[in-house]
Amino acid sequence: MEYELFLQTVRKNLEDRLGDDYLITLRAIPKNNGIIWDGISICRKNEEVSPTIYLNEFYYEMKNGMPVSEICDSIYRLYLSNPGLPYLDSRVLASYQEIRDHIVYKLVNTQANAAFLKHLPHMEFQDMSLICYLLMEQRERGYVTALIHKDHLRSWGITQKELMRCALANTPRLLPPVIRPMSDVLKQLAQEAMGDEYEEKAVDSLLEAAEEQRLTRNPVFPTLYVLSNPAGVNGAACMIYPQEIKKFADRLEQDIVILPSSIHEVLLVADSGNYDFEDMSRLVKEINDTEVPPEDRLSNQIYRYSRTDDRITVVSHGAALAEAENL
Repeated sequence: MEYELFLQTVRKNLEDRLGDDYLITLRAIPKNNGIIWDGISICRKNEEVSPTIYLNEFYYEMKNGMPVSEICDSIYRLYLSNPGLPYLDSRVLASYQEIRDHIVYKLVNTQANAAFLKHLPHMEFQDMSLICYLLMEQRERGYVTALIHKDHLRSWGITQKELMRCALANTPRLLPPVIRPMSDVLKQLAQEAMGDEYEEKAVDSLLEAAEEQRLTRNPVFPTLYVLSNPAGVNGAACMIYPQEIKKFADRLEQDIVILPSSIHEVLLVADSGNYDFEDMSRLVKEINDTEVPPEDRLSNQIYRYSRTDDRITVVSHGAALAEAENL
């Protein structure tokens, strides 16, 4: 089944299940790096808020053998269990004074989002840009958010400078930075993957063995740290929080090299002065191309915080991040 036919089949199935009291709408929703996700929006005819369920992954499941009937069952059950997830309620964004304390920012790649950024208030930082969104509600697996467009500024009667000033003040407060050694992150991932079978002592033993092997084979390889926020969502923005990298550099008494892992986190490492930043950039690009979902990629470049200059600069000349291809 071709993709467009799949989308229409799902829409028709939900219309038949839910009846005439519901509006079922297919939406093309722009995401990071030029990605367009296709979603299906479901709402009662007398409601303004509608949850949107993305269909791209369901199409891949169909291509891998799952019957369309089972996919429609899954989407229907997902809607019934999450009826309150908003796609966008225009009333929420009506009053700037009511929402200004919940406006935050995230980092995206400037070149890969060039077309998207034409419609968004933004501020450039190196090869990246800050864009603003409304942090509407925190849930168990992340946040409910609404992206802020230039049209919102006109309706609120404020300037981009005012919006950015607000976001720069709110983001460190609402999404505080968290720096953890990579070993702690690996332990958390193991615990989430293993569930009830997780044994802390066994995982500690594996990490200790890996550390001993690392020191034996390459004793100068440094400790990696992960910088993000408590939710691990859009946490790469923490790299430009005022004083955050500076405090970390002062603690280690060294300059800091910053590797963009994704839009959700960056990796930090003390600068020994012996790194080939072009090699590091090529490694980041390879990981981006093979391991990081296209919509989560941030940059292929390497950054460095200088304690002397108290600023972050790009120190590589790697390939620019390209706009991702859609389904």
